[in-house]
Amino acid sequence: MKSLPFRLDAGDRNTGTVYLPDHAPGRLPAIIYCHGWGGSQKLTPPLAGLRARLESRPAALVAFDFFGCGQTGGDYSQMTYGRWHANLAAVFAWVRAQPWADPARIGTWGISSGTTAALRHAIATPTCAFVISTATCLGAFIGMPTPPGRILAEHLDELAAGKTTELFGTPFGREFFHDFLTKAPVYDLRTIQCPVFFLQGAVDNVWRRTDSWLGYQLLKANGAKYLEMENGDHGLDTVADGAANEAFAWLQEIDFTTPLKA
Repeated sequence: MKSLPFRLDAGDRNTGTVYLPDHAPGRLPAIIYCHGWGGSQKLTPPLAGLRARLESRPAALVAFDFFGCGQTGGDYSQMTYGRWHANLAAVFAWVRAQPWADPARIGTWGISSGTTAALRHAIATPTCAFVISTATCLGAFIGMPTPPGRILAEHLDELAAGKTTELFGTPFGREFFHDFLTKAPVYDLRTIQCPVFFLQGAVDNVWRRTDSWLGYQLLKANGAKYLEMENGDHGLDTVADGAANEAFAWLQEIDFTTPLKA
């Protein structure tokens, strides 16, 4: 596949890379990769495996850096999941406008904190074609024993006064905690209209496994799929080939990987 860099003109001016098959028969379905906390657009092993498979059943793969990360840059202490959601929405709109893209078939694969942005985007965007969610961050627990809700409760006076407190070593203000707790995807998850695949590692931490299972329970009436992969770690790097196979097979099940004829 060939790779083409891009940078958005507005907002946080997110940078990214589009991976396109060398030979495409028409307008392509597209998969947008949403990296995790402090990550970057660099493809994880499962995403790299999927990229290789997309040459045979053509589709585009789009990776980008959220605000505060990679080449997009920015002060990470100013990050919120609402801001990341806005970043994804901007990239999604950009992809829809490209001449190589089928605007009706653009979906996301989020890993860890990237799933929060991906699921919030799917809730707000009926045109999102699908979500693959790995190491799902659905509710109030992205880390224990000090989740954001507890941090907010213990430092409410300081945060209300405009001070900051740390999460994972980064100082955040009240806006981060308020956004995280009041707009968590779990509240509106049932409204997602597109197919969702919770592809989870069996040796990931208990909070991610719990959120993945909860998400599946909330959406299974809408046709969601759940698979916990034996020996799979947080990002499924330990079962990368199998994870790529499962994701690719599911995309074919939902008839995603057939290009729109030119």
